[in-house]
Amino acid sequence: MDEYRTDSEEFIPEYLSRLEESVLEELSIRERNYNFRFNGLRRLLRDVHQQKLTRALERLQEDRLIQQSPDGGYRLGNDSYDKVREYYGNQELLHHYQNQNNEQGKLLTTITSEKEIPVEDLIKKLAGKYFGYFRFVGHFSTDKKGRLEWIHVEDHSKILISTISQSEIEIESYNVRKETIERFIQLIRQLLVNQHVFLQIRENSSSHPN
Repeated sequence: MDEYRTDSEEFIPEYLSRLEESVLEELSIRERNYNFRFNGLRRLLRDVHQQKLTRALERLQEDRLIQQSPDGGYRLGNDSYDKVREYYGNQELLHHYQNQNNEQGKLLTTITSEKEIPVEDLIKKLAGKYFGYFRFVGHFSTDKKGRLEWIHVEDHSKILISTISQSEIEIESYNVRKETIERFIQLIRQLLVNQHVFLQIRENSSSHPN
């Protein structure tokens, strides 16, 4: 496209493939500057063929809808973020996204600390890290908060650190065994041990997989 208009419906090319639309949808329901790893995005899209996703990402970059970050990840461009969210009707998409997750299998765990949590350092240590059969999807971060996401390679269950702040870490999981979350929390403890950050754990939901 040679030029974009201000109307969001004309901002998005009509010739997008279903795969390209799916990529934009996944990006639009997350925070500005949310950075997807290639393989993480591929797993979210149910293991789409690598070459097909590569071509889709290249076309979206050519249309200046997404851009590649220095570490090789993908995100919506600063100029396209608001337009894409408006085009896909963000509130409706968020509702659909939430309904995709089985609330019966949701476990919410909050970790708090009396000492300031080194947000930026913890995010750097967790981003890209594999955890058992869970593979890293992507992340969003500032110097005071962040979010990270993992997905299971076989059953596509999810673990999200939905919030990291200077005093609290909130972990959401969907259809994940409680023992797995406990090991995940232990990993976070180990990463913080050098900072002498002591964590208190509170389980906010009694509903979790057996």
